[in-house]
Amino acid sequence: MLISQSNDIIFLLGAGASADAGIPTSENMICRIEENLKEKDDWKRYDLLYNHVKSAIHYAAGLRGCFGQDINYNIETLVNTLYELERNEEHPLYPFIASWNFRFVGLAQPDFSEVKCFRRLILNDLKRWMCPDDSAAADYYKGFILLQQKLNFPLLIFSLNYDTCVECLASKAEGKFQVESGFSGYGPQHIWDWRRFSEKDQGPLSQIILYKLHGSINWKRGESTKQLFSVAQMESVDVDNMELVFGRDFKLEAADPYLFYAYEFRRYTLLAKLIVVIGYGFDDTHINKMLSQGLQGDPNRKILIVQPALDDAKTKRIKQKLELGNSGDDRLIQCPKKAKELLEDPNLFEFLRENIPGDTDLPF
Repeated sequence: MLISQSNDIIFLLGAGASADAGIPTSENMICRIEENLKEKDDWKRYDLLYNHVKSAIHYAAGLRGCFGQDINYNIETLVNTLYELERNEEHPLYPFIASWNFRFVGLAQPDFSEVKCFRRLILNDLKRWMCPDDSAAADYYKGFILLQQKLNFPLLIFSLNYDTCVECLASKAEGKFQVESGFSGYGPQHIWDWRRFSEKDQGPLSQIILYKLHGSINWKRGESTKQLFSVAQMESVDVDNMELVFGRDFKLEAADPYLFYAYEFRRYTLLAKLIVVIGYGFDDTHINKMLSQGLQGDPNRKILIVQPALDDAKTKRIKQKLELGNSGDDRLIQCPKKAKELLEDPNLFEFLRENIPGDTDLPF
């Protein structure tokens, strides 16, 4: 099939895309937290608090009829719950709650200060997890460079990840290679500008257009201006002011760039012929809804799912998440591989071309 323009194919990256780079998935981060609670002295004081919060999340899921693997419990769920609890009297539901759970108040302290301290401890480690010691472990991302060179137009990549694996491609390419992420450089003098995503305002066309739907580990806002910029060194990003969207059912934020990115994702899912989903677990209802709308908008549009150990049971679950029911087998293309295996495949270009819906007799 002829891939004639940039929006014929778009990419959506989930946590699994960076797993081979040494960056843990959200589920694996939970494992690390639970290990820390048992092994590290500065974590042990929060062990009972963590058990209480985790049990409450599972209890709430059970009331909705969700049990076992159907419970969406990961780092985002945990941090978001802690954030909402930490708000205490500032939460809009506070006046409607007659009393907090007595045992929870004892663990959290009356002002819920222990909740805040625990959340900060988690986020502080999150920064470290996003920056593995061996940056070369993410070299398989260079598969995007080779793919772009063969396609000869910009790749549109939407990422749910906080890491900087895609941005680092600019420094790993041989020759000029630009990843457009909305900033002209680092520091508060280079604020995020939506116009950089418009071809007519870009100047020299970038090789990758990157939309980080849930924020980034290296983003900050000016204290007075609240304008967004990126930094080269993440140590200066305070854990209370991280620009990360954590596990909220409603992902749209009034501040740029989140609303803009959501709009762009919806727009391109309605234009693409093939949506390549790499390492995404389909646990985000907001993203799933837009993917579902994309499939409904064009009966020929397909989603290529890149996920290791992808079997019929997982595919059935994904179809349910995308509201395809028991039908839609022809809409989903299974690729049971890790991201590293896919991106290092020398035949990646041909593989994607073969899966673009349309008339396969057209010349390429």
